[in-house]
Amino acid sequence: MEKLVVKANAKINLTLDVIGKREDGYHLLDMVMHSVGIYDEITIKKNYENNIKVSCDNNSLEIDEMNSAFKAAKLIMEEKEFSGVDIHINKTIPIGAGMAGGSADAAAVIVGINELFNLNMSLEEMKSIALKIGADVPFCIEGGCVRATGIGEKMEKLPIMDLNLLIIKPDESISTAFVYENLFLSELANRPDNNGFIKAMNYKNLDEMVKTMGNVLESVTASKVSLINEIKKDMINGKAKISMMTGSGTAVFGIFESTSELKDCYENLKSKYNEIFVTKTERGGVYIESRD
Repeated sequence: MEKLVVKANAKINLTLDVIGKREDGYHLLDMVMHSVGIYDEITIKKNYENNIKVSCDNNSLEIDEMNSAFKAAKLIMEEKEFSGVDIHINKTIPIGAGMAGGSADAAAVIVGINELFNLNMSLEEMKSIALKIGADVPFCIEGGCVRATGIGEKMEKLPIMDLNLLIIKPDESISTAFVYENLFLSELANRPDNNGFIKAMNYKNLDEMVKTMGNVLESVTASKVSLINEIKKDMINGKAKISMMTGSGTAVFGIFESTSELKDCYENLKSKYNEIFVTKTERGGVYIESRD
């Protein structure tokens, strides 16, 4: 086997609360994440040159040593022996969206290299490497729906849901670091009720779920990217049950009760926004699509 094609799904935050801050500067989170049906496709090929090369079909993505896919390959190379890899990313997950696009790419590389070179790493070994790259990366390996606490690394599995989604990414992005640096815990508003959300989720009660949802980072990001509030209004006017930002932004999603209302909203907004996706929640994770 010389190469693999791997796909890795994006995520959205159905809730996101910040409940404290550690002495080392990391924020303590309590959030519900769910995989969605938008994914990047990563081709991983042996190169026999004992190095790592990363390329991408999207020129706006950084592909140097700071790229998460590169970091993943380098971490494995430091612990295991393999001949080197060429990594090519076909990018569909919007960049700078709060949808774990970089984390998904790293997760795909970890799973792909493990398979391509028969490294026989366990799931826990792969997740340990993943956590060194970012708190979302272990989640992206497995996908699904989880309640994540700590800095995002403590995960409790929740039932997979079936939600109709419209996701819009405005052209403008914002750095996660900026959002957290400008987040003041004493001023947080729109806090979610995670316990209430999970209770409503278990009863499959969408109306009650909507009442408990929220993202405390939204106000910080929306203060710099005014289009976030405009997108939310457009979705609510298009009969979304709720519309909110995911992660630190800038992507915004809307949940629709019916696929017909979702499609109508999409048709009305597709000419207004460049990056707009009709999708659903799903199991997600990393999947090997082909082996050659």
